[in-house]
Amino acid sequence: MRRPAVRRYALWAQLSLEQRGIGTSPDALISLVLAALVTVAVLGCLIVGSPVFGAAVAGCALVVLCAAVRSDVERREAALRDEIPDALRSLGVCFKAGLSLAQTLRQTASEMKGPLGSLFLSSALVLDAGGTTSESLALFRQRTDVPELAFVAVALNVQHRSGGSLSAVLDAARQSVESEIELARSLKVQTAQAQLSARIVTAMPFVLIALFSLLSPGFLSPFFESVAGMALLGAALLMQAAGVVIVHRMLDVGGRRS
Repeated sequence: MRRPAVRRYALWAQLSLEQRGIGTSPDALISLVLAALVTVAVLGCLIVGSPVFGAAVAGCALVVLCAAVRSDVERREAALRDEIPDALRSLGVCFKAGLSLAQTLRQTASEMKGPLGSLFLSSALVLDAGGTTSESLALFRQRTDVPELAFVAVALNVQHRSGGSLSAVLDAARQSVESEIELARSLKVQTAQAQLSARIVTAMPFVLIALFSLLSPGFLSPFFESVAGMALLGAALLMQAAGVVIVHRMLDVGGRRS
């Protein structure tokens, strides 16, 4: 968990499971994944009789799991961002109608059918339970994966304290968010092939090692017969890892690190 990438994926997986009604913690998820990978590696070794095959299958499983978690995160973030313009429009209407903060949150929650509606409803429930405005709006600031939600929290806080008209500001913000969403969609389409290539490059070494160890047991043995062989194998693994990291960082248009 000290590794930022490991911690990030664990938090993503925790959020995905919690939205499906499964409560857990990052430490528990990491422990479960490690136990599952060890089990897969041991089973692969027992079935085929090759430790290399078991390790390669476990590596393939880890790559597939990370790709699934990342895809789920990207899908949820896109769904949230797509709802933000409608949420800003609803906030503007509620402010013009003179609704209170709690009423504004509930009305916006009823109009949003996706994950953003649940977030507005949770914020309204905090107020209903006697929580402060800061505690209620903190739910929006905590979603650092969608920074546009921080503006929603600021707009609600300003409206609650000053009571002034924010219609013009919200309209300008909505247009800005819509432009950003359209740009993000275009960028995703243009980098889709490169993203697929990066995933193939990441998974292919494990797939090849698994196939070679299955078809030709002991094909890695010559590397361990001399110091030069082990050095070459270590250099190959290091270059492969460096290549995967570089490719993913080049394609990390959203500011993530994998």
